[in-house]
Amino acid sequence: MINVLTNISSLVTLRGDGSRARTGHEMQCIDEIRNGALVHNGSTILWVGQASALPPAYVDGATVTDCTGKTVMPGFVDSHTHMVFAGSRSHEFARRLAGASYADIAAEGGGILTTMQAVRSASVDELAEVGRRLVDSAVRHGSTTIEIKSGYGLDVASELRLLEAAGRLKQEGRAHIHVTFLGAHAVPPEWKHDPDGYVDLVINEMLPAVAEQGIAEFCDVFTDKGFFTREQSTRILRAASDHGLKLKVHADEIALVGASDMAAELGCISADHLEHSTVDEVRLLRDAGVVCTLLPGTAYTLRLPFPDARMMIEQGAIVALATDCNPGSCFTENMQTILSLACINMRMSIEEAITAATINGAAALGISHITGSLETGKRPDVVIYDVPRYQDVVYHFGVNQVTSGRMTDD
Repeated sequence: MINVLTNISSLVTLRGDGSRARTGHEMQCIDEIRNGALVHNGSTILWVGQASALPPAYVDGATVTDCTGKTVMPGFVDSHTHMVFAGSRSHEFARRLAGASYADIAAEGGGILTTMQAVRSASVDELAEVGRRLVDSAVRHGSTTIEIKSGYGLDVASELRLLEAAGRLKQEGRAHIHVTFLGAHAVPPEWKHDPDGYVDLVINEMLPAVAEQGIAEFCDVFTDKGFFTREQSTRILRAASDHGLKLKVHADEIALVGASDMAAELGCISADHLEHSTVDEVRLLRDAGVVCTLLPGTAYTLRLPFPDARMMIEQGAIVALATDCNPGSCFTENMQTILSLACINMRMSIEEAITAATINGAAALGISHITGSLETGKRPDVVIYDVPRYQDVVYHFGVNQVTSGRMTDD
């Protein structure tokens, strides 16, 4: 079946020169077509251009959608989330508002470990249902591709259940789901006095089981003060690479402990957070082609300094945006909100934010050749907004501007 979207008031294509990501001033180039049209067959984009130039052969017998007064953009690629978990940490949020720090709560056995206790008691069905609700909501707010991490089980059986739940969501096709193993999210209580022993468990037991399960495609590590050292993280990531997993890292969120340097050295596909990164770390990531995935919702929720997006863009780094949707430090699945935070608090332009949330988000998952822009031959991951110009998606904040979306099967 041929589908035609026509009379699109503002068609944002992100078409480029075939590059897999945008950097520097290129992040401003989103290729808006006024009064545009797009044709797809359900799995592939067949044509993009001015509505006045739409070939009549595409219209005959097609399903035609009149997008007068609407904006059409690529679906958001949310490349960093923790959408599969159990329990609630609203009480810890209230404590942070009263003055307790994230690090203080974690040191007391809260934070990630609070969610760990709930996850260890939850079934795969229960975990999948939490993720299902969040994924469905994320899609309603414009995301068509979503990465989901494990990391709240912190033992072999619980981590595998989390990955199984994420794998179920992938099979259900609510969005294009990409799954990451994050067994090194925190040191669980039973290993508190032997963190290196837990690292051995991750390497010798978890990773082989994860590889055999075959659901995860990435491995991530929380490399930061109070979590995993650079040396511990390097061991885990090298072992993960040996098992065929692509590498990511939580870096520079709380302190500088060499996480970005490690990400560059190991060739990680992305380094995420980067609230404390300086120009030295960013240059290393840039030169290694590592995507700098920024999570302004986390800085907002934890009252941390926001990542220096302007510096990163000016240095020519690949900058992406994601929600970090999780139960503790950033409980939002709405990428429209993330764009607003990025523009207001990180001084990104609307065009830069859109680029970071689409084609560069796809680069952070290694899939920018198939999604992240609306170009002939790519997946028609199309979202329609009930606003006449793309700027309104950020300008009119705090509401959902999406009127409908299109997410195709892999």
